[in-house]
Amino acid sequence: MTNTDNVTIETASAELPSFPMRRTNPLDPPPQYARLRDGEPVSKVRLPDGSVSWVVTRYDDMRTVLTDQRFSADSRKPGFPILMPHRHLMQDVRMMNRLDLPEHTAFRRIFVKPFTSGSISVMRPDIQRFVDELIDDMLRQGPPVDLVQAFSLPAPAKVICQMLGVPYDDAGFLQRFSKVLTNRTTNLDDVQQALDTLFSYVDEALRRQEKSPTDGLLGKLVADNAVTKALSHEELVSTVVVLLVDGYETTANMITLGTVALFQNPDQLAALRADPSLGAPATEELLRYLSISDIGVARVAVEDVQLGDVTIRAGEGVMTLVAAANHDEAAFPGGAGLDINRHQRPHLTFGHGIHQCLGKHLVTLELEVVYSTLFRRIPTLRLDVATEDIPFKHDAGLYGVWELPVTW
Repeated sequence: MTNTDNVTIETASAELPSFPMRRTNPLDPPPQYARLRDGEPVSKVRLPDGSVSWVVTRYDDMRTVLTDQRFSADSRKPGFPILMPHRHLMQDVRMMNRLDLPEHTAFRRIFVKPFTSGSISVMRPDIQRFVDELIDDMLRQGPPVDLVQAFSLPAPAKVICQMLGVPYDDAGFLQRFSKVLTNRTTNLDDVQQALDTLFSYVDEALRRQEKSPTDGLLGKLVADNAVTKALSHEELVSTVVVLLVDGYETTANMITLGTVALFQNPDQLAALRADPSLGAPATEELLRYLSISDIGVARVAVEDVQLGDVTIRAGEGVMTLVAAANHDEAAFPGGAGLDINRHQRPHLTFGHGIHQCLGKHLVTLELEVVYSTLFRRIPTLRLDVATEDIPFKHDAGLYGVWELPVTW
């Protein structure tokens, strides 16, 4: 409904479509996204807890929401839309991705330098070595293998452990708990236990760095914060938790999903195999095409905002649907298809504005090395299961694949 109806967001909520919406084709956004984008680009949905939120589906509107300071990222504010049940358990935790200006600035200043493009680029040799070692292990084992367990999970785990300066043996711990934390159907008691353990692990790791700092990211963060005193110990812990879970889980899912997408687009895969230098544009296109965080970046209006033909009232929640915006034909002509040679506008997979994902350069570099190397070293790599038998993560907060049998 538009503002001319003089109807608030609560009206007729029983008639609203339920959100999240399910994909019918596992590699495409839910079909309702296109219908909303074309007919009602700013519209209302009902969330799993029965509350109502606006959803925004067009590219330009999403950029507006993510840069307009009248929309708050603070999940503690009334009306903020909550999708994952465990988010209620973390309402009082101060994390960088939930802070507005000016508080957000102090947090980001501590973390931004290690994640600049220049700082991340020096990690390329180590990332290449990790990827090659894992492919060596796959080749020694011989087919078939589960790409998720053999490659997609350990590759980013090795990278994040190297960057943070923690033992790779701890990566198994990270895998277990990220699986719990990103599943919408997980029992809340299990989520609370996982959160407590994860926060305790990071807390202990940072305290060790305070006593005996190393050259890893954790040591540098502790040293910088000791000088600036910008964050409390608890705030430093919470932000590192976000980096661990989001950076690791996003990359692991994208490795597997991107591989499936290339298998399903053999002309694009052939082009990449013929020219591994296409790894960088292929990565950007796969990030746009798949948009694995498509359930949306959440905000809440702190004052009335006119967006298109709609008035969003103060206190009303807004979900920006990344996959809908990334497939907006006005921004990406032919965007429903995969084209690794696309000369495109910046996609919104990592968000936009002051809250753009801090780890975008790290994730992008990891994926570029993976896609440039995997199909060059195993040119006959292919699925060892029918596409319809792939177990996609329809029940998880970040979309992906639970397991992917491959052969060559």
